[in-house]
Amino acid sequence: MADCRLVGDLDLGIDGCVVSVDVSCSTDIVLACGEEVKEGASIQTISLSAFAGTVVWAEAPSKAGVSIPFVQKYDCEEDIMHFIFSGEGKSFYTSAANQLVDLHHVFPTECTSYSASSSSGPATVYLLDTQVNGYGMTYKGGPLSFSTSAEGTLISVGDLGACYLQNFSLNAQPGQIPTVSYSFVRPLSMLG
Repeated sequence: MADCRLVGDLDLGIDGCVVSVDVSCSTDIVLACGEEVKEGASIQTISLSAFAGTVVWAEAPSKAGVSIPFVQKYDCEEDIMHFIFSGEGKSFYTSAANQLVDLHHVFPTECTSYSASSSSGPATVYLLDTQVNGYGMTYKGGPLSFSTSAEGTLISVGDLGACYLQNFSLNAQPGQIPTVSYSFVRPLSMLG
């Protein structure tokens, strides 16, 4: 049953300016040999985009990101999907993004990073940058700071409750407030 509401009235209980949120769920299907279709574990996914603060970025275009690996195991007796932490995740940053993130382990190998498009004409400027790669990340900005240590990946997302952080990205452009994007997951049994 749908319930039409105004976006301006949405309060997630998160300090800061949330730009967009997408909440959905999915259910695994169990097909046993010769048996009927059975419902498996259900998980909820949350994608959240927000401003990293209120200060306009005065540095070169910068970005950062981390992807945290989880092993998913279904417990059929308890009917729950378990998310098992299996590492702090591959991480990176470019330019001055290290003002907002710290990589837990920095690798000595760096690479060239750029994005160029002629859709606005051949005289469009692009930035040739150096990407620093690593393992694990601490994010110091808003609205949801975190560390990808085992304890840091379970984050309270305001009124949405405790969720496992899977992916994070930061985009900082000169003259704009930096934006961040998070993706979370949790078993439906964690809903409070």
